[in-house]
Amino acid sequence: MTRSRTTVGKRNIQQQKHEKARAKQERKAARRASPPDADRVEVSMTESELIEELATLHGAVESGRISRQEFEGRHDELRSQLQQLGDRSSDD
Repeated sequence: MTRSRTTVGKRNIQQQKHEKARAKQERKAARRASPPDADRVEVSMTESELIEELATLHGAVESGRISRQEFEGRHDELRSQLQQLGDRSSDD
């Protein structure tokens, strides 16, 4: 049986969750506020290479080789590149 957490411990955990959520909201707001072309990154990989890179990234975060914050940043970059590839193919 595990020991129950103290009120202070619970409060600290809740505060950490709120801080993480607030930071995530700020990152999203910053992305929305930036001009659309500023987010454009030159896509140098194929769709299958990007998907493989995403799989590798997931493995790295699950094994603890990279932090969750690093994961989220790189994940967003790869997803935007995939989105750009999709936008290009729908324009053709």
